[in-house]
Amino acid sequence: MVASTKLYILLALGLIPFALSGIFPSLTKVGLIYDVCLAVLVIIDFQLTQRRWLVTAARTVNDRLSIGRSNSVMISVTNSGASTLKMMVKDDYPQRIESDTQLFEFSLPAQAMSTLEYKLTPRRRGVYSFGNLSIRYLSRLGLFWRQSVARCPIEVKVFSDLKALYDLSIKLAQSTELGELHQRKRGQGTDFASLREYTVGDDTKAIDWKATARRDRPVVRTYEAEQEQRLLILLDAGRMMVSDLEGMTRFDYALNAALCLALTGLSHNDQVGIGAFADKPLMYLPPRRGKAYMKSILENTFSLEPRMVEPDYVGMLSYFATAQKGRSLIVILTDLTDPTGSQALLAGLASLSSKHLPFCVTLKDRQILSMAKPTTPTENQPNDETMLAVYRRAVATDLLEQRELALSVLQRRGCLVLDCPPQELSDKLVDTYLEIKTRARL
Repeated sequence: MVASTKLYILLALGLIPFALSGIFPSLTKVGLIYDVCLAVLVIIDFQLTQRRWLVTAARTVNDRLSIGRSNSVMISVTNSGASTLKMMVKDDYPQRIESDTQLFEFSLPAQAMSTLEYKLTPRRRGVYSFGNLSIRYLSRLGLFWRQSVARCPIEVKVFSDLKALYDLSIKLAQSTELGELHQRKRGQGTDFASLREYTVGDDTKAIDWKATARRDRPVVRTYEAEQEQRLLILLDAGRMMVSDLEGMTRFDYALNAALCLALTGLSHNDQVGIGAFADKPLMYLPPRRGKAYMKSILENTFSLEPRMVEPDYVGMLSYFATAQKGRSLIVILTDLTDPTGSQALLAGLASLSSKHLPFCVTLKDRQILSMAKPTTPTENQPNDETMLAVYRRAVATDLLEQRELALSVLQRRGCLVLDCPPQELSDKLVDTYLEIKTRARL
């Protein structure tokens, strides 16, 4: 039992006769009588209050939660008694996960059930434990809260963004352009499909010179696409991927995008492999076909975490590239600092271009972009704040210029480049991959 506010007020009133007994000794007896009556009232209230076993509760939660998403947790509370109860319910959810509700307060009629819902937003992958449900309901006379515990401990796993994968799988299944694997697709292959106008990025070898002469503008041949292309996704798990970016680590954003890309490749009957590295290989699954392979990819990437070490780009890219039996699209999800600091990455990617098609994917920090924008100081703004804003803008501008220089070096060396904010990364990466297939870049 836990005393209610009403009981505390009544107890405070019972102290008044004792406080005045020094002036009026007879009030001591009054105070004693009052306390005895109050104790009897509490006993009566206890007897009138509904028993604990008439109130039950249960929790419903998925055993797999999605990182960075709002995951629903449902609590059902049943009142099997004969009176309406004023209740409070608190769930012992994992404290390392953000919750939108700390405590539920509500009234539950007799012989009724109430369903409560709250959202959990995990920011880290891993295994988390739920405890019990704590239930309190007010006594019949409102003198105390009766407490009970619904024992329902459970462990859940926080995976990468499973909701994004689910939405993407529906999109792939419903879209004729993405989901019909047996339809004729325009791309690189052996069977001629059609002619179309040349666009920037098309392979010049595909230009049909006779058709170009007739139409007086560049025209390229398109072919039925090869379905069994090889896609290797590599995750940088070095020090640059440890830092947080808009609520999650850079590595988790990269992993979410990598899984979406893997699902898309498998849905197109491509051979998809995935690996992770820092100063040494951390995980490698060789390229295979079939959507069933996605389950193995999810399980093997569940416990991957970035490390505070300098990645060996040259050695690791060479290691994974050597393991490929044929020409592959090798996608590296990483981050860049400046041309000097990223020299090893640039050298490693350049070494791939002769046998494979390298594709470097980086995360754009929108906070740095915001800092680099010019601002107009207010009239009342102190000079030191103005100088600090100018200094931050200068640093942010310099970082952006160095980053653009590094990306331009990659492009000049024949590497595909995608640099976008974390929230857009998965969609942009999938779209770029489909465009690569359409343009027959591989």
